[in-house]
Amino acid sequence: MLILLGFYKRKPGLTLDEFHRHWGEVHGPLVAATPNVETYLKRYVQHHIKPSTGFAGVGTLDYDGFSEAWFVSEEARKEMHAQPYQTEIMLPDEAEFLDMDATRLLMMDRQVVQIGTDYAFEWMAGS
Repeated sequence: MLILLGFYKRKPGLTLDEFHRHWGEVHGPLVAATPNVETYLKRYVQHHIKPSTGFAGVGTLDYDGFSEAWFVSEEARKEMHAQPYQTEIMLPDEAEFLDMDATRLLMMDRQVVQIGTDYAFEWMAGS
């Protein structure tokens, strides 16, 4: 499993509400409409962030939201992003609401699950 985390700021000129509405009501359904999406993507989660003053001693996160995309593998991610649908539909849509210069992506192939004092590591095949 490969998890891609995307951290996003809204395009200049958009309000926070406009950003969240587009991301949730337009972009999310476009992700779901990706041809054969279940072959590549096992989970897609949007986390919409509202401005806050943070917690005591902790700064705020300077993004308007972040997403989790759980791919079957790195190869599946590459195959999905190589589809014409991505370049013809998804990328132009991202340019409508995202500040692409501020977008940050992280990929992880190792997950740690901890509940109480027990924990488990899950490694991607070949790691």
